[in-house]
Amino acid sequence: MTGRNLYSIPKIYIGNKEVTEFASISLDVPGNNQLSSLKVTINDPEYQDDHLFNQKIRFFLGEGGAEAKPIFEGYVKEISPGDTTIGITAYDARIFLSGEGAEPVVITDKENYDGYTAVQFITDIITKTLNTSETIIDISALSDTDPPVTLTGYRTEGKSAYSIFLEFLEKAINDDTPKEPLEWYAIMEGNKLIVGKKRSIDDGHRSYILSYMDGLQSLSYNKRIPANRGVTVGGDSRGVFQYGNSPMGKVGKIVSPPKEITENAEMSDYARFQIMKEWKESKEISARVSRCFDIGIDSMVYLSVPEKEVRGNHRVTSKNIQVQGNSVSCTLGLDKRSPSMGDYVERKIG
Repeated sequence: MTGRNLYSIPKIYIGNKEVTEFASISLDVPGNNQLSSLKVTINDPEYQDDHLFNQKIRFFLGEGGAEAKPIFEGYVKEISPGDTTIGITAYDARIFLSGEGAEPVVITDKENYDGYTAVQFITDIITKTLNTSETIIDISALSDTDPPVTLTGYRTEGKSAYSIFLEFLEKAINDDTPKEPLEWYAIMEGNKLIVGKKRSIDDGHRSYILSYMDGLQSLSYNKRIPANRGVTVGGDSRGVFQYGNSPMGKVGKIVSPPKEITENAEMSDYARFQIMKEWKESKEISARVSRCFDIGIDSMVYLSVPEKEVRGNHRVTSKNIQVQGNSVSCTLGLDKRSPSMGDYVERKIG
């Protein structure tokens, strides 16, 4: 861990009250459109009498300039009191649109969202059901996907709004470059919901440059052989796509197409999309860093390291921050979004 410095001055506020007696803080930002969570252990058990449930909580890691913004903003949903401490768990504001506590959305032939895009749908839900008396989720920065995907014909007897939103957001694919289809993602920045398009890893953009001399403490990575052959089957139709000449051997993947894809050519193209979407994400890197704690999911970092295997641009896919006493550590997950089956070769560096 690293001592507290200008990059790491942890502060916790519940409501408008600063919590000074905390033993530990754990922030988990899993990425892949999942909710972020914050766990705090408070050394004063009397906080359980402060009606903490659903209270707004903010986590700061610095003061002044851009660091004045909270690195996490959410709401307390779990409370674990003890004899000498109290543990709380909070989630970002999307918790009100997903999970057991969210009101299910029913979409019927009579009342539906035909013609609405995914972004228009979630905007309508937030405006009418959540931001009725105060702004819980700021939607001022929302913009639609390109191409847009609509809910026309979609019906459900009851699902959470966020799960419906993601179901259609995942269909919004920018396929201008067939070798690297780019998906759209949803993240929270403070209380602001952001929908953005992934950048190409090769477009030269990077938010930070990290090296062992500047910001990078250590890293480890797993390398897998990415799938290079996709097979799609649906009804009487079948599609196959193979990328390259497979110098490391063929690694196949069965791809389940959406119901609207029925022709052989469409099947093959869908297999191509699924294979190429993951081709750039063949390494799973864990980087322990001493700065850029505020970096966002799907931002780019450049690893300026001697090892050719990992030198270059990488996409931030997850982030974990741990505070214990006077020490703070931050670990970034790079490239690979979530664990999947495959053959791995594990390397350790630093």
